[in-house]
Amino acid sequence: MFRSNALARPGKVSLWLTLMVAIFTFYGSQASASLGYLCALLCLVAMIFASLLNSFWPTGRKAENPLVFAMFWGSLIGVVFPFLLQTFFDKGLQGVFEVFAS
Repeated sequence: MFRSNALARPGKVSLWLTLMVAIFTFYGSQASASLGYLCALLCLVAMIFASLLNSFWPTGRKAENPLVFAMFWGSLIGVVFPFLLQTFFDKGLQGVFEVFAS
């Protein structure tokens, strides 16, 4: 992923889009099951696009694609992180380990 390139800061547009996608996916997944399913699909599509376009994080040579960057990190922050945090509060560290082990 890094290939000996210096990491760069993402652009302001990418960060704002990431914040908007994270807020949408968090509240969308809390609002209804169908929106939660749509947010999960968005997360999967973002992972595929980020893998194909190598837009996980910008480097010195290549800037990130703001839309792919925002979809990837926003969906992870908005869907996956709250799920892991809730699992930790409910079941502790053992519950988080079970999520990754199963």
